Amino acid sequence: MDDLGKTKKELVQELNELRGRVRSYENRDDGRDGLFGNNYRFIVESVPSGIVMTEGSGRIIFTNSLVNAMLGYENGELIGKGIETLVPERFRGGHVRYRDSYMSSPDARPMGKGRDLFALRKDGTEFPVEIGLNPVRTDAGIVILSTMVDITERKENERLRLEGEEKLRGIMDNTMDGVIVFDAEGRIETINKAGLQMFAGGEGGCVQNVWDLITPERRDSFAGKLESAKEGAPITDYETEMTRKEGGRVPVSISLVYMPQAGGKFVETVRDISVRVAMRKKIIELEKSQIVGRMAEGFAHHMGTPLASMLLRVQMLKEDIASMPEYEGVSEKMESIERQILYGQKVIQRLLKFVGNPRSEKGPEDVADILAESVDLITPLLKKKGIDVKLATQDKLTILTDTNLLHLVFTDTIMNAVDAMPGGGTLTLNASADSMRKNAVITITDTGDGIPKEIIPFVFEPFFTTKPAGMGTGLGLSVAKRIISDHGGDISIKSKEGEGTSVTIRLPLNSGEQPS
Repeated sequence: MDDLGKTKKELVQELNELRGRVRSYENRDDGRDGLFGNNYRFIVESVPSGIVMTEGSGRIIFTNSLVNAMLGYENGELIGKGIETLVPERFRGGHVRYRDSYMSSPDARPMGKGRDLFALRKDGTEFPVEIGLNPVRTDAGIVILSTMVDITERKENERLRLEGEEKLRGIMDNTMDGVIVFDAEGRIETINKAGLQMFAGGEGGCVQNVWDLITPERRDSFAGKLESAKEGAPITDYETEMTRKEGGRVPVSISLVYMPQAGGKFVETVRDISVRVAMRKKIIELEKSQIVGRMAEGFAHHMGTPLASMLLRVQMLKEDIASMPEYEGVSEKMESIERQILYGQKVIQRLLKFVGNPRSEKGPEDVADILAESVDLITPLLKKKGIDVKLATQDKLTILTDTNLLHLVFTDTIMNAVDAMPGGGTLTLNASADSMRKNAVITITDTGDGIPKEIIPFVFEPFFTTKPAGMGTGLGLSVAKRIISDHGGDISIKSKEGEGTSVTIRLPLNSGEQPS
């Protein structure tokens, strides 16, 4: 018969028996089996946790003052009630099953590990708790000692912490700069969306250590920056390069802050400055172009007059020797000198126009003829240097070009090849159409000293030269690149140190239309 079927007299009798049992527990103080003697009562009232003692059936036989205050009950008011009285109604069914299971194999354990537990106050309100269970064997059987801790404050602190972390993550993920948090060993603890996008290709990527992002040649410098940040020195807008996970480098500006808390953490803010660097390069190129222009004007001024004087004297000599039969063979040589002086004057004129950014005077020309003429101009020098020339060209490689400027590109490139073969060698020149007959492809290859691979990226920069001081201006390839680009083409270079260099020029073939 359940409690509802019992008479009032029977219920009162049962309650009196329960109280008698509790009193018998409390009066036992023999130092061996007693649980609630004066010494034990002092202990359980002194611990900073609520304590509830229940029989195997779940009836409460003891509560300390802290539990009573925590739940809003008077001292002794909970005695005789089922432990489910303290469990919110929505959890009671599950709690009964859990209790029965526990009693089949009682041992010390935390209750509800991995789950949120709540206790029910007398006024019907709930609060989060931690519960620990421990079986105690007595002469009257096993009783369960439960410890109860109110973790409302802890939960609130966790909520505030998580809320703060969410806000921080929201701020980090909405900034365009990469933010990386890492420890003293470089292990990354946090990286925002922008950082993942910059270094790992997006949110699906992963970066585990900040040292994987540092270029080998900059690792010592970066280690120094970390030490400076650790000592409190401000590290802001420090420009460097970092590597992407899939390869390639990105110019960046970084700021570093050191936080000594939690074992020491570095917070690095990384900004992609590719646009800034590109703009800076454009400004430098513009400044260099202006310098080139001033140099060209000076060159024209200093060379124009001597060339004009030389041309006049050559022409006078031609007139004089026309009436001298013994100098009949000299006339042809004088005409060759005259052609080259005239060519030099045209080059100066075109160079002046070019650095002034005029509109090129282009017309349809056969690129093979221009290449052959360029070789012919310096054939005497090639023979003197002991350089064999191999020239192979296709017919009808018509392009729209400013002939004098293209002559300048070819002759300057050939002269670079000559300088690379001081002891002689082989110069191979080819001109042919590509497989689609859309472009003329010109290659100029030498068997000279070659160029170190680390400086190849800089050979088209103005004023960059591998020649000894006083032997070169560093303008040849930069001017050539600009001329070819103005023709709608491109120029590239391949070289291997000790094996020679090959320059490839691609120019669009003429479609038959005249330039507008």
